[in-house]
Amino acid sequence: MYKSFIYFKKFKEKVEFIDRFLLVFTVLLPFLFATSIFLADLFSSISGIILIYIFFKKKITFFKIIKTEIILMITFYLIILTSLIFTEYFKISFLASFFYFRYFLVSLSIFYLLKKYDFVITIFFYSLIFIILIILVDALIQYYAGNNLFGYGWPGSEKINLQFKYITGFFNEEKKLGSYLVRFLPLMLATIYWHEKKNTTFLSVYFLLFVGIIIFLTSERTALFLYFIICASYFLINQNKLRFMLSIILIFGLLFSLQPELKEKYVNFTINQLKGKYTTLPKKNENILRYYSYEHENLLYTSIKIFQHNSLFGSGVKSFYHECNYLKKNKPKNFTQNKRQNKLVCSTHPHNTYFQILSDIGVFGFMIMLYFLSYVILSMYKILFKHKKKDKYLLSYYFISLGILINIFPLIPSGSFFNNWICLIFSYLFGFWLFLKTQLFHKKSLYKNL
Repeated sequence: MYKSFIYFKKFKEKVEFIDRFLLVFTVLLPFLFATSIFLADLFSSISGIILIYIFFKKKITFFKIIKTEIILMITFYLIILTSLIFTEYFKISFLASFFYFRYFLVSLSIFYLLKKYDFVITIFFYSLIFIILIILVDALIQYYAGNNLFGYGWPGSEKINLQFKYITGFFNEEKKLGSYLVRFLPLMLATIYWHEKKNTTFLSVYFLLFVGIIIFLTSERTALFLYFIICASYFLINQNKLRFMLSIILIFGLLFSLQPELKEKYVNFTINQLKGKYTTLPKKNENILRYYSYEHENLLYTSIKIFQHNSLFGSGVKSFYHECNYLKKNKPKNFTQNKRQNKLVCSTHPHNTYFQILSDIGVFGFMIMLYFLSYVILSMYKILFKHKKKDKYLLSYYFISLGILINIFPLIPSGSFFNNWICLIFSYLFGFWLFLKTQLFHKKSLYKNL
């Protein structure tokens, strides 16, 4: 309580008037991501407008230290605009393409606040802990009581081979709770290690395990897979590796044994999908190893065909469904079915970030994303294997980089890259990544070659 009073006093005395609005809007965003995407989008847009006002009203010099990243943002945005110019689906793509810059403004707003006020990261830290704890407790209430704090009950039973219940928390009918938690978990770890207290290890492990249990109960397979990637990454930097590994094995061993219906979905159903079962194909095609499932593989196949038809600038943002239908009706002469019996499947997007970028905005956008992904992975690799001493700067940057990697992980199905919910969460994390990167590279000469 005393610490809260201190930070409230700092907020009142040291934060400039216009910056107070910007700070309040950005601090509330994680809660709004879980409760109202409309308000989250609105608050993000207002934050962007405030930042533009501040930028032209005052001389902000510290944006110069991220000029490389800003150039990449502008380049990526220009590629999206170029795709909009050449697309045949201008009306469909216009809003998502033209206003895409607002996501970069969210990142820059967070970077601006963190860079200008050294205590703001602590405000983000405590507010994020509070918000995540509310979401976790609410999910547990829903699981045991049947209804959460908003009165949302279980969305119903899902049929695989057995019936089971799953939790969605604040998201009601949408299965996003696991995705939300796994996207914000690395940011939680980054801010925990930034503050470097005596109970840092305990607090980080506590959140890891608590979040993991809730993710398991959501029945979201992609979220659980990404969670295990986070656990593996944490294992590599943890000093008590054996204790941590045993804790994970014990907890998830119990969860799988106590929840056989969820085990059926996570293990058996997934294996059968990978083997190509649950399809109408002849039996000789059933045992071919698939990308996640035959349906997901068809979506990737469709995105490749769209890319081949629009390789430089793509077919346009959010045009996947329409371009797919066009190809179905007007198949090129060189269009042939492959040995894996893939076919064109029309959906809103191909359910993979990189294939969506290829099909929507073409090879140039793909190259920027691939460069960024490679940079993040290489940075994490150097922290793990080239730096023996891992202080708070390194560990915080390591975990926020992990958060970026989780959000753009290439090997698994994903939501639409141009969906506003996903874009807003990514841009939120990217703002912290920009700040922690500058703290690491510009304050610590030891890490300049990282």
